[in-house]
Amino acid sequence: MLTYADVVDALADTGMIARGGFEPTATDAVPDLPGGRPCRTVVVIGNVSGAMWGPFRTAETPGPDPLDRWTRATLRPIADDLGAVYVHPSDEPFQPFQRWAQRADDVWQSPIGLLVHPTFGLWHAYRGAFLFPSAVADLPPVGERSNPCVSCADQPCLSTCPVGAFTADGYDSESCAAHVRSGEQPTCLDDGCAARRACPVGVEFRYGPDQMRFHMEAFVGMST
Repeated sequence: MLTYADVVDALADTGMIARGGFEPTATDAVPDLPGGRPCRTVVVIGNVSGAMWGPFRTAETPGPDPLDRWTRATLRPIADDLGAVYVHPSDEPFQPFQRWAQRADDVWQSPIGLLVHPTFGLWHAYRGAFLFPSAVADLPPVGERSNPCVSCADQPCLSTCPVGAFTADGYDSESCAAHVRSGEQPTCLDDGCAARRACPVGVEFRYGPDQMRFHMEAFVGMST
């Protein structure tokens, strides 16, 4: 029987990691597998801190959307070898990855919308999911840790944005992107989102400067 450890081992050289898993119910909106087979286990795949950055940059994937194309090219063969179907967050029809992430691990929506992890803070992301037609043994437990935002009285992520893009009314993406492009202080293009950097959780897992700039350039549609 396939185990969660088998999935972890299969990802060892990619810089990406398994981010937990779950046995889906009808409310999880997990699609059927080819041939109409039901999915019995979902294992979410992602990255933490800068571990993925070296393998990605070494691959030198030219053209548009290089990170998406690299993650597909890297993870799809691994899924095939494990007998799973790989689903990417940008594939259509879009899947509810935030819901799946919260089913698979202890993560919660932060005040600025990103999912926060009690150890990694905001310095993690999701790069896909493996959908298995059979059970995967020894999935890690969920529900044993607490949301760090609940005890964060100051919530500096909401007050640090230089253009006040995060409010009770939602997120002003246009003001945010305009500031990133402007190069004005704080220089979110070079240093990463000021609101994200203000989170006191997982500071040691922050992305490095090159990775920060790559993601910010991709966000505002600049050349990477």
